[in-house]
Amino acid sequence: PSHLLLMSETSGVAAQPPISVPGLLHRTATRFPNHPALQFKDTEGAWKAITFKEYEENVRTVAKAFIQLGLQKYHGVCIIGFNSPEWFYADLGAIYAGGFAVGMYTTNNPDACYHCLHTSEANICVVEDDKQLQKILKIRDQLPHLRAIIQYSGTPSNPGVMSWTELMELGKNQDDTQLDAALKKIAINECCTLVFTSGTEGLS
Repeated sequence: PSHLLLMSETSGVAAQPPISVPGLLHRTATRFPNHPALQFKDTEGAWKAITFKEYEENVRTVAKAFIQLGLQKYHGVCIIGFNSPEWFYADLGAIYAGGFAVGMYTTNNPDACYHCLHTSEANICVVEDDKQLQKILKIRDQLPHLRAIIQYSGTPSNPGVMSWTELMELGKNQDDTQLDAALKKIAINECCTLVFTSGTEGLS
């Protein structure tokens, strides 16, 4: 994979040394561990907050699980679903583990999902619910790089799909050795997120 040429200035904001996405989250979590990073409504409609310390801990847990599931460097983690803490954990977990994040539109049909998963050579796909899961199951056999599917809302209807609870348990049972090694190999001038255009998905 190609590396981008970094350009900097001698003064001003652009003169600050570059930092990776994991480095930025870690720095923020260290400086402001108890500040709220995310807020969301629970199933009863009450607002809940996640601190930066909790945020990074959850991201690391997801990243460790992704590594165990076979996420390889320079391969994607595709995510399809609406806004939620799990969406962000999966997004950053992919980057922490040495892969890259790929958001997919919830309106994508199976063909559009295939294009995203195939182009990014995704090892993992994270879906919100059964509606999104069914799209992926229709094309699963056409995706040789895909190693795992995780559903973060509801109970998976397919025995070959992992629940979010199972993903977190897998990550918590791993030590930090492989994750820390992956983090050391991250370069600040490499791709961390692949964004497909709305409507055409980059096909035209």
